[in-house]
Amino acid sequence: MSSIRGTLPGRIVRGVTHQHVEVLRRMFATYEEAGVEPALEGVHEDVVIEIPPEMSAEPDTYHGHDGARRYFAGFDGMLDDVRFEPIELVPVDGGVLAHLRVSGRGSSSGLDVRLDAFVVTEFADGKIIRMRAYPDRAAAERAIADSEGR
Repeated sequence: MSSIRGTLPGRIVRGVTHQHVEVLRRMFATYEEAGVEPALEGVHEDVVIEIPPEMSAEPDTYHGHDGARRYFAGFDGMLDDVRFEPIELVPVDGGVLAHLRVSGRGSSSGLDVRLDAFVVTEFADGKIIRMRAYPDRAAAERAIADSEGR
Protein backbone atom coordinates (compact mmCIF):
# COMPACT_ATOMS: atom_id res chain seq x y z
CA MET A 1 0.00 0.00 0.00
CA SER A 2 1.20 3.50 -0.64
CA SER A 3 1.40 6.20 1.96
CA ILE A 4 -1.66 8.41 2.05
CA ARG A 5 -0.08 11.57 3.42
CA GLY A 6 -1.34 14.47 1.41
CA THR A 7 -4.02 12.52 -0.42
CA LEU A 8 -7.41 14.07 -0.80
CA PRO A 9 -10.63 12.18 -0.11
CA GLY A 10 -11.74 10.37 -3.24
CA ARG A 11 -8.40 10.62 -5.00
CA ILE A 12 -7.61 7.43 -6.89
CA VAL A 13 -4.24 6.00 -6.02
CA ARG A 14 -2.46 3.53 -8.32
CA GLY A 15 -4.02 0.07 -8.12
CA VAL A 16 -7.25 1.20 -6.49
CA THR A 17 -10.56 2.08 -8.02
CA HIS A 18 -13.59 3.86 -6.68
CA GLN A 19 -15.09 0.37 -6.59
CA HIS A 20 -13.33 -0.32 -3.27
CA VAL A 21 -14.70 2.86 -1.73
CA GLU A 22 -18.18 2.07 -3.04
CA VAL A 23 -18.11 -1.51 -1.67
CA LEU A 24 -17.24 -0.17 1.78
CA ARG A 25 -19.74 2.70 1.61
CA ARG A 26 -22.47 0.29 0.47
CA MET A 27 -21.68 -2.15 3.29
CA PHE A 28 -22.13 0.56 5.95
CA ALA A 29 -25.30 1.91 4.29
CA THR A 30 -26.77 -1.60 4.06
CA TYR A 31 -25.94 -2.30 7.71
CA GLU A 32 -27.66 0.96 8.68
CA GLU A 33 -30.78 0.15 6.65
CA ALA A 34 -31.13 -3.61 7.00
CA GLY A 35 -28.66 -5.04 9.53
CA VAL A 36 -25.78 -7.49 9.46
CA GLU A 37 -26.98 -10.24 7.12
CA PRO A 38 -27.55 -8.10 4.01
CA ALA A 39 -24.34 -6.14 4.73
CA LEU A 40 -22.31 -9.36 4.50
CA GLU A 41 -22.94 -9.46 0.75
CA GLY A 42 -19.92 -7.20 0.21
CA VAL A 43 -17.76 -9.14 2.67
CA HIS A 44 -15.54 -12.04 1.59
CA GLU A 45 -16.41 -15.34 3.29
CA ASP A 46 -12.81 -15.51 4.59
CA VAL A 47 -12.80 -11.98 6.06
CA VAL A 48 -10.63 -11.19 9.08
CA ILE A 49 -11.70 -8.33 11.36
CA GLU A 50 -9.13 -7.25 13.92
CA ILE A 51 -10.07 -5.17 16.96
CA PRO A 52 -6.84 -4.48 18.90
CA PRO A 53 -6.55 -3.90 22.68
CA GLU A 54 -6.23 -0.13 22.30
CA MET A 55 -9.66 -0.05 20.61
CA SER A 56 -11.74 -2.27 22.88
CA ALA A 57 -12.08 -3.64 26.39
CA GLU A 58 -12.57 -6.99 24.66
CA PRO A 59 -10.10 -7.11 21.77
CA ASP A 60 -10.41 -10.00 19.37
CA THR A 61 -9.90 -11.25 15.84
CA TYR A 62 -13.05 -12.33 14.03
CA HIS A 63 -12.89 -14.82 11.15
CA GLY A 64 -15.38 -15.28 8.33
CA HIS A 65 -19.04 -14.34 8.19
CA ASP A 66 -19.69 -16.08 11.52
CA GLY A 67 -16.95 -13.97 13.08
CA ALA A 68 -18.48 -10.79 11.63
CA ARG A 69 -21.85 -11.78 13.08
CA ARG A 70 -20.17 -12.40 16.46
CA TYR A 71 -18.51 -8.96 16.31
CA PHE A 72 -21.84 -7.20 15.75
CA ALA A 73 -23.61 -9.37 18.33
CA GLY A 74 -21.04 -8.14 20.87
CA PHE A 75 -22.91 -4.82 21.02
CA ASP A 76 -26.14 -6.52 22.16
CA GLY A 77 -26.99 -5.59 25.72
CA MET A 78 -24.21 -2.99 25.82
CA LEU A 79 -25.16 -0.44 23.15
CA ASP A 80 -28.48 0.32 21.52
CA ASP A 81 -28.91 2.01 18.15
CA VAL A 82 -25.33 1.18 17.06
CA ARG A 83 -24.26 3.19 14.02
CA PHE A 84 -21.15 3.13 11.85
CA GLU A 85 -20.83 6.46 10.07
CA PRO A 86 -18.13 6.75 7.41
CA ILE A 87 -16.65 10.23 7.83
CA GLU A 88 -13.97 9.83 5.16
CA LEU A 89 -13.08 6.96 2.82
CA VAL A 90 -9.66 7.34 1.20
CA PRO A 91 -8.47 4.85 -1.42
CA VAL A 92 -4.94 3.53 -0.89
CA ASP A 93 -3.08 0.82 -2.79
CA GLY A 94 -5.00 -2.41 -2.24
CA GLY A 95 -7.71 -0.94 -0.05
CA VAL A 96 -9.35 1.94 1.73
CA LEU A 97 -8.49 3.93 4.83
CA ALA A 98 -11.80 4.67 6.52
CA HIS A 99 -12.36 7.26 9.22
CA LEU A 100 -15.45 5.90 10.99
CA ARG A 101 -17.58 7.22 13.79
CA VAL A 102 -19.11 4.43 15.85
CA SER A 103 -21.95 5.60 18.05
CA GLY A 104 -24.83 4.33 20.10
CA ARG A 105 -26.59 4.66 23.42
CA GLY A 106 -25.57 2.74 26.50
CA SER A 107 -28.16 0.01 27.05
CA SER A 108 -28.29 0.42 30.82
CA SER A 109 -27.00 3.98 31.25
CA GLY A 110 -28.81 5.64 28.36
CA LEU A 111 -25.68 7.73 27.78
CA ASP A 112 -24.59 8.55 24.26
CA VAL A 113 -21.38 6.81 23.25
CA ARG A 114 -19.13 7.88 20.37
CA LEU A 115 -15.79 6.54 19.19
CA ASP A 116 -13.81 7.58 16.14
CA ALA A 117 -11.72 4.84 14.56
CA PHE A 118 -9.49 4.56 11.53
CA VAL A 119 -9.91 1.26 9.74
CA VAL A 120 -7.58 -0.08 7.09
CA THR A 121 -9.69 -2.23 4.78
CA GLU A 122 -8.29 -4.64 2.19
CA PHE A 123 -10.12 -6.34 -0.67
CA ALA A 124 -10.02 -9.62 -2.58
CA ASP A 125 -12.28 -10.55 -5.47
CA GLY A 126 -14.09 -7.21 -5.10
CA LYS A 127 -15.08 -7.94 -1.49
CA ILE A 128 -13.79 -6.90 1.93
CA ILE A 129 -11.19 -9.46 3.06
CA ARG A 130 -9.56 -7.71 6.04
CA MET A 131 -10.41 -4.85 8.39
CA ARG A 132 -8.17 -3.62 11.18
CA ALA A 133 -9.09 -0.74 13.46
CA TYR A 134 -6.61 1.87 14.74
CA PRO A 135 -7.17 4.56 17.37
CA ASP A 136 -5.91 7.41 15.18
CA ARG A 137 -5.00 8.26 11.62
CA ALA A 138 -1.24 8.28 12.31
CA ALA A 139 -1.33 4.67 13.56
CA ALA A 140 -3.32 3.60 10.48
CA GLU A 141 -0.90 5.39 8.17
CA ARG A 142 2.07 3.71 9.90
CA ALA A 143 0.42 0.32 9.34
CA ILE A 144 -0.06 1.13 5.66
CA ALA A 145 3.57 2.26 5.33
CA ASP A 146 4.79 -0.85 7.20
CA SER A 147 2.86 -3.12 4.82
CA GLU A 148 4.71 -1.51 1.91
CA GLY A 149 8.00 -2.66 3.40
CA ARG A 150 7.02 -6.34 3.38
